[in-house]
Parts: sequence; structure tokens; C-alpha cells
Amino acid sequence: MCRVPSGPSGPANSAGSGNGSFQRPRQPERPRQLFSGRSGSSGVAQEGSGHVESTNGVRRLREFFSGDRIPEGFTLISHRSAPNGFKVAIVLSELGYKYDTILLDFANGDQKSPEFLSINPNGRVPALIDHTNPEQSVTLWESGSIILYLVEKKTREEGICPSIWTENLVEQSQIMSWLFFQTSGHSPMIGQALHFKYFHSMSVPSAIQRYTDEVRRVYGVLEVALSEKREALIMELDRENAASYSAGLTPMSQSRYFDTPVWLVGERATIADLCFVTWNYVVDRIGIDLKAEFPEVYKWTKHVMQRPAVMRALKWSGDQ
Repeated sequence: MCRVPSGPSGPANSAGSGNGSFQRPRQPERPRQLFSGRSGSSGVAQEGSGHVESTNGVRRLREFFSGDRIPEGFTLISHRSAPNGFKVAIVLSELGYKYDTILLDFANGDQKSPEFLSINPNGRVPALIDHTNPEQSVTLWESGSIILYLVEKKTREEGICPSIWTENLVEQSQIMSWLFFQTSGHSPMIGQALHFKYFHSMSVPSAIQRYTDEVRRVYGVLEVALSEKREALIMELDRENAASYSAGLTPMSQSRYFDTPVWLVGERATIADLCFVTWNYVVDRIGIDLKAEFPEVYKWTKHVMQRPAVMRALKWSGDQ
């Protein structure tokens, strides 16, 4: 016999019905959107942040397949509330690529339409179409794969690595370790916690707790890594201060010890840092306070969010 899981007010959460019948516990009110973007007019493309957005996703896809509209650069297919889609938008913006955005309507099942499934058989966003290939357009899906494709493409086009990537094999492996950690452990756990808290058909407190605990474990890994980078930076600044003092120069402000950004790999922001930020931006929806619980993660997220390319990529969402 299947029983309704116990809610906070008892097994039935029956609100005093008194008849012994089970009622599904009420779910918390759903957030309006994870990224509270402006709604576009149906079928009307809107200019914003260097790309075009449209809510009529299937129609735009049909235009693409029919050849009625010849795109330039890249086409990002996403959803207005998809952190993984914004990850790709951030990297496109960092690399200076021109792109359009097609926003799917999940309520209409756009992500399971034949048009979209021909691009991504998994039926999930994001997907990216590269129209710059001289022979034929390239379709890509899975955000981590898309990001690696973009930085490698930029490297081959310009003959030099963009600053968010590296030619160093050891650093490449470190960056990819963090990227795979984000795509396999960080975003899925936050996504599941959000699902069970806001979108599941019934309240399952144990599932919410299980996934929220796992998110905290993941942030613990990041907090340790960033704290170690902070400690190394402080030691380096101490040496610089000592040298300045010996030379009769004014020592640097103590605030620099804690205001200088630290990064997961090397001494600059890379895709390892960029891939986390959009999910960090929504984690408060599951009751995690980064500033109070994971202060280094919080400072790191703030530094990433202040990057001009990140602000451009998020501007059309209405959150910047």
C-alpha cells in the first residue's frame, strides 16, 4: 500500500478535514521565474544585449529548417528560466560571438517538438547551432560540451587561447575537472532540490532535504578550494608587504587581502568559474544563503557577476 509521505503538520496534512482521508500537502508557492525576464510579445523578436530573443520558439525553428530566415553567427536555443542556457550565453558574450536566442515555451511542450528533438534528441535546453561552418551548420547540445566547443573554436580561429581558456595541459585538466563537477554534481542537485520544493506533484520533505544537503556538500568542496586559494594569496601579499616595508614604501591596504578575487584555476577567471555562476544565482530559492554559509563562494560569485560580459549576457533576463 502506497502512503502519502508525512508533511510538516502530520501524515495527512488534512487541514482539519476530520474524515480520515488523505490530502496532498500544499507545495510552496512557485517562483515566478528563476530568472525573472520580461515576456516578449508572441512571435515578435526583441533586440537586447547584442542578440535577439523570441518566445515563439517552434515557429523560429521552422523558419530555420525551411531556410526562410538565414541566421548569422550562432543560434542559442534556451528557456527564459534556464541557468544552463545562461551559462552558454555568458561564454558567447565573453568570446565576443554574435548570436541569436530562441526561447522555447515549456508549457506548450516546445522542448519535445519534432523540430527541437532533431537538434537535441534529449529534448532539453540549451542547444546551440553554429552557422559559421562553411560546409554545414553544426548543432551542439549539453552545456559543458557547448562551452568546450566554443573556447576551442575561438582558439583555432585566432591562433591564441582566449583568457577564459588555456593551452596548458595541466590547467586544461583542472578546468575540465571543475566543469564536469559543475555539470554532474552542482547543477543537477540544485535542479532536483528546486523540482521537489516547487514543482513535484506532492510534498516530499525527505527528497528536498536529501538534495539540499547534497548541494551544501558541493558548496563545501568549492569553499575549501577557494579558501585555499585565498590563503595562498594572503601569503603572497604578506611577502609583498614585507618587501614594501623594507624598502620604505607604504604597505598595501589590508582590505586588498580580502577584496582581491581568487579563481578556481590559475590567477584569472576561466570557464571553470563562469559555469557555476548562474546556478549560484538561484540557490537562495532552496534556502541556502551563500553569504552566511559559504563566504568565499559568495565573494567569488560577486566577482564573476561583475564581469561586463556576464552582465551583458544576463541583461535581457531582467535581472541585471
